Amino acid sequence: MSKLIEQLEIQELIDKLMKNGYEEIVKALLDNEKVYTKKGRLNKSSACRKLDLKPKDLEAKLDEMKNLLKKDMD
Repeated sequence: MSKLIEQLEIQELIDKLMKNGYEEIVKALLDNEKVYTKKGRLNKSSACRKLDLKPKDLEAKLDEMKNLLKKDMD
């Protein structure tokens, strides 16, 4: 039961990001295994190529996304 609740909470966070203008980034990060290293970390170079962003811009977007979700994560 707790796994289902956890999945619903994650989906709510994803929906919030998508509704606030981060749909392209969320989809790219969820749909492309190539943007992650073998250890599961974000490969920023690959993500930047996929999203056609500069590393500085990607970092800024990720920080914005973190700040948006900060209240929900506490």
